[in-house]
Formats: sequence, C-alpha cells, structure tokens
Amino acid sequence: MRNRVRLGSALVFSLTIAGLLMAAPLFLAVPARAHHTFSVEYDASKCSDMTGTLTKVDWQNPHVYFYVDLKDADSQVSSWTSEAVSVAYLKRSGIQRQDFENNFGKMVTVRACLGKSASGKRAAAETVKIPDGRTLKVGSDYEHGQN
Repeated sequence: MRNRVRLGSALVFSLTIAGLLMAAPLFLAVPARAHHTFSVEYDASKCSDMTGTLTKVDWQNPHVYFYVDLKDADSQVSSWTSEAVSVAYLKRSGIQRQDFENNFGKMVTVRACLGKSASGKRAAAETVKIPDGRTLKVGSDYEHGQN
C-alpha cells in the first residue's frame, strides 16, 4: 500500500510539473513590437550628405539613433534624428558606442535618406564620416537598392 501512495504522489507531482512547463510560454510571452520596412518611413530617392554637429546617441535595439544639429541657409539650427542599424550589426562591423561619444560636439557628415514625413527631421543613415577621417557604415545602401 505504501508503494502505491509513493507512486501516485510521484505521478501527480510529475504531471503537475509537466503541465506548468507546457504553460510557461503563455505566462512568459512578451508582445513583439511591430518592425517597419524602410520604404514606409524613408525615401530612397531623397538621399544626401548632411554636415553638422553630433550631439547625442541612443545605443539601443532594434535600431541605434544618433542626433546631429544642422544649420540651414539662414543659420537656423535644427536637430535631425538619424536611424542606424542594430547594436549587434554595428559591433560586428567594429563600430562601438565610443566612436559616437568621442565625437560629441564635433562636425560629422551623414549620408542618409530623408524621412517621408514633411514635419519630421528624420533620416535613415547609411554612413557617418567622423573627424578622424573614418567613414562608419551604419546602415544599408538603400539609395542603390541594397538592403
């Protein structure tokens, strides 16, 4: 009789654990954020070089963002947001957060495709030329159809 009780308890325990393990993904699921395609936000036919002062970087996934203050013809300054690829992609390419931080307050030239929104000062960056002469590849070559 004692063996049956132990066997029954072990079976109930095992089934309970198995049920919890099977249900765990339902409790641990995190909603995924929708990811956009390039053509929804940016225009590959409107790419240009923009030279200004690097002011900030948001080193985060799914994309790195960096900010450049540009002067227009009337010497009015406007802050532009440039979207780059992911942190992992930049790191695999040998680009570190420090490459941006070391150049805060310095002039950089960004090759980027402009955003479609008329009100936003946003661009999808392809490259950033920093003061030491290096050109960092921070995005795809969208204007030539290379994603």
